[in-house]
Amino acid sequence: MSLRRSLAITRNELRVLRRDPSPLIILLVMPLIVAPIFRATYRATLVLAGHRGASGAEFGVPGEAVQFLFFLAPTIGFAFFREHGWNTWQRLRTSPATASEIIAGKSIPMIALGAVQLAVLFFVGFVALDLHIPGSVIGVVLISGALLVCVVALGIALTAVFRTLQQLSAVGYVGATLFSALGGALVPRATLPGWARAIGPAVPQYWAMRGYQALILDGQGIGAALLPVAVLLAFTSAFVLIALARFRINDDKVAWA
Repeated sequence: MSLRRSLAITRNELRVLRRDPSPLIILLVMPLIVAPIFRATYRATLVLAGHRGASGAEFGVPGEAVQFLFFLAPTIGFAFFREHGWNTWQRLRTSPATASEIIAGKSIPMIALGAVQLAVLFFVGFVALDLHIPGSVIGVVLISGALLVCVVALGIALTAVFRTLQQLSAVGYVGATLFSALGGALVPRATLPGWARAIGPAVPQYWAMRGYQALILDGQGIGAALLPVAVLLAFTSAFVLIALARFRINDDKVAWA
């Protein structure tokens, strides 16, 4: 695998992002708008749940981070489907770059974008939304890293499975919103109906929120992050296996529209 060829693809993806900043708006700006709007609502819910000193950011910041980070998954797929829309996929696949180099080249800027999103949102939470982390900060970093690689692996798996842009967009965005709701990233799990709480552990959003809340709301140590991190990495492995089984560099059937 040539890092030089992957970085050449990465540079091209960065040029595309500069020309079309819509992913930056969705991933960076939207959570910064939503988190302050609903902070008072989250504070009232947390106080009723027994967290009397809560500011609301303890749920709003990680919740919006989890919800909007999963929008990165269809964005990764768009980077591949776009090549078909521009009729450049044939040229890319006949270049010296291998399938793994192409995937790496398109994933690297998305990993960086996701990392920036998490860093900016938590930073704004600290300086402007009264966010405090009484538990392990290292644990928060570990959960964030595991969550990010899970989302990137999901994005590649979605790319490998779906054949049209409409399928990718519908399942990617609707699925991210639905699973975020089931996982307790939109509203605290205590407010969800019983059937939704029962389904929650089947989605990665649940484990990310479980880890964040144990550290941020309950002030637990790094040990509380280990199980969520392990489960998120298990989801990552499953998504990687799907991508390996379904992704074909010579596939001409993928449709842009």
